[in-house]
Amino acid sequence: MRHRMLGDILVDEGLITREKLDEVLGSRTDASEPLGQVLVRMGLISEKDKVRAIGIQHGIPFIDLANREIESAVGRLIPHMLALRFKAIPIEKDTTVLSVAMANPLDVTAIDEMRLTTGLNIEPMIAVEDDIMEAIFQCFGAGDDVTEIIGEAIKDVEIGEIQVAEDEEKEAEFSLTELKEMVEGAPVVRLVNALIGKAIAARASDIHIEPEAGRVRVRFRVDGMLTEAMSIPKDLQYSVISRIKVMGNMDIAERRAPQDGRITLIAHQGQFDFRISTYPAVYGENVVIRILDKNNARIGLNKLGFQEDILQQFESLIHRPYGMILVCGPTGSGKTTTLYSALNAINSVERHIITIEDPVEYQLPGIVQANVNKRAGVTFASGLRTIVRQDPDVVMVGEIRDTETAEIAVEAALTGHLVFSTIHSNDSAGTISRLIDMGIEPFLVASSLIAVVSQRLVRIVCPRCKVPYTPQEDVLKRLKLPIQTDGSFTYNKGTGCESCSRSGYKSRIGIYELMELSDKLREMIMAKESSAEIKRQARAEGMRTLQEDAVQKILQGLTTIEEVVRVTHQ
Repeated sequence: MRHRMLGDILVDEGLITREKLDEVLGSRTDASEPLGQVLVRMGLISEKDKVRAIGIQHGIPFIDLANREIESAVGRLIPHMLALRFKAIPIEKDTTVLSVAMANPLDVTAIDEMRLTTGLNIEPMIAVEDDIMEAIFQCFGAGDDVTEIIGEAIKDVEIGEIQVAEDEEKEAEFSLTELKEMVEGAPVVRLVNALIGKAIAARASDIHIEPEAGRVRVRFRVDGMLTEAMSIPKDLQYSVISRIKVMGNMDIAERRAPQDGRITLIAHQGQFDFRISTYPAVYGENVVIRILDKNNARIGLNKLGFQEDILQQFESLIHRPYGMILVCGPTGSGKTTTLYSALNAINSVERHIITIEDPVEYQLPGIVQANVNKRAGVTFASGLRTIVRQDPDVVMVGEIRDTETAEIAVEAALTGHLVFSTIHSNDSAGTISRLIDMGIEPFLVASSLIAVVSQRLVRIVCPRCKVPYTPQEDVLKRLKLPIQTDGSFTYNKGTGCESCSRSGYKSRIGIYELMELSDKLREMIMAKESSAEIKRQARAEGMRTLQEDAVQKILQGLTTIEEVVRVTHQ
């Protein structure tokens, strides 16, 4: 029997209209990209919709792992490495049959190997790959037990091998040879590897290693919030920090000056880049490791958190032939991810895209990327000046920090280039004042700028422990939300579970304020109207503020009122 076409299934399931499907099929230029992936990338269907439709196409049941708890004993019926290799996780077992969620349930080799390993007949089911990997992480964790390894490392440290200074002005004294022997010892290597593994499994974006008077505190930043992860004995401070510096190709003998390093590691969970920064403090070098998951470089615009109407507006803007689009917000608000997603959305063989960044966080195929290098004289301004002589169609500048960079970016936007960049300002209207304060003439701002996106990140309520609740009335009034719901929606919060590390939140989503410059707004900029007046006009033209966008996500059950108040400071 011939399989039904995926497009027909999506239409029959009501996930896309026949007219829209025909439009997409007619405009496809790359037949090598599967139709389902094209529709996901365009935001017309979700990844879950695509996987469910593929299951229908092949007669394989779909299972939604995002809302399902898996017993650890069942999940571990196949070895960890096998689960990772095949992207598969057992979900149910009876006497003779093991039901296994798989990203590719047509992989006969995988099914045979799991059957031989378990001695059970395998019933394949299809699930979203990201959900499978998350289930594997929850079931197996990072692997090594950090507490056990710390104990082993302490046992191997000899008295007098490390001398911890009693005075703040002194440092531990040992030779470079002794230090190298310490950092290459198996317990220290295993400790650092387990530490990194635990951070990845916890979905941490940063690891903070902070020497104190009597211990070394380790904290993870998860979903934007710092939490204490563990405490390392003071005697292991220098060997652990030196091991990290060795991995980052840094100078382990230099402990009085800040240093930067970088590592690329392949862990069980995938390939990661780590940016390392050391800072000499009172009790020793403070180390911060930024974890960059390479999978995040290919996040589609439809997964960032844009509301449907704003997404369509933004996609239209990034396909303009020239002009400047700026993304503003504080550090850690997801600006770079938004720009990378925009570049991925417009990347094609017909466009020459060049970036200058500090530093390059994710490497994007088909795009020319370069780092700022102040020692070599490469700054944002000098790099941008060179880029415009490289015949680019699209230019991305990591950040507009000074007048010179702003002037060249504006000039590039006025001479037929599409320019993306970030800038530090509180909201979209405030970006106008920021550029003018930098010395850019108002008429140049009005002529070059086509849109400003202001954004923040709010935490998402954990789907596995989400429950309805009634918020405090004063908070509801502050956000102008109804005190009693009419049944069309509920206020939700997470109670805390293993999946979200008892926080009640899991992952983050963006809230956005998109200000597209109209003719009226350009006139107001040239007339040097205040930011407040510009914002008032933009809202009259339909712009939603950050808080209004966040309120929409509360009503959709994605986040909590308390989280919105925390992030928007209202």
